[in-house]
Amino acid sequence: MQLFFISNRPKVLERWNHLLSDWNPETVGVSEVASKLTNGGILLMHLSSVNEVDSQLIFSYKRDNPKSILIVCTDVPNEEEGVEVLQLGANGYTNTYVTGSLLLEVVKTVLRGDIWAGPELLQTLLRRLLSNLPASNSKVDTAESVDCFDGLSSREQQVLSVLVTGASNKEIARELEITERTVKAHLSSIFQKTGVSDRVSLVLLASKSPVLVV
Repeated sequence: MQLFFISNRPKVLERWNHLLSDWNPETVGVSEVASKLTNGGILLMHLSSVNEVDSQLIFSYKRDNPKSILIVCTDVPNEEEGVEVLQLGANGYTNTYVTGSLLLEVVKTVLRGDIWAGPELLQTLLRRLLSNLPASNSKVDTAESVDCFDGLSSREQQVLSVLVTGASNKEIARELEITERTVKAHLSSIFQKTGVSDRVSLVLLASKSPVLVV
């Protein structure tokens, strides 16, 4: 996947180019983003230097191109902003000045289909999503959701039933009296069986199903 940068600060672009030079990144302007993301791509956006109108355009381009990946970087991360950008479709949210090794890990993580955000931020997002979800009366949605979970083992169903409360891996492990490593293994299996790539998508899918606990 091609890697693109968008920032109005030369120093930030210089740093990113240095840290991610192996990806042969390309710096783009807002007017170029739509065409660059058409066939998928990774866009690293420096939110702190992009004005609100342009950033909203970029989020719109991301929604129109679901195969693309958007990583939002900000100079001073905060929970409210983080939840907002993730809800707008960003695949990752991080500090502009993270170390080189961590920035590389961010890129690799979102490429795997996972969301990059601090654990507390991710749990906040999950809880907000859960609190705002309307009850689904769609028979089609429910049928599709139940089918997705048919192949889960009893233990995986238990992990899922705790996950949909917005619990972290540590909280799931404590509730089920298993290790966090075992929780991660169960989640990997659940992702594979249900065809989703991250816990937010899993929670949204599970919210449609009346069959969550074995």
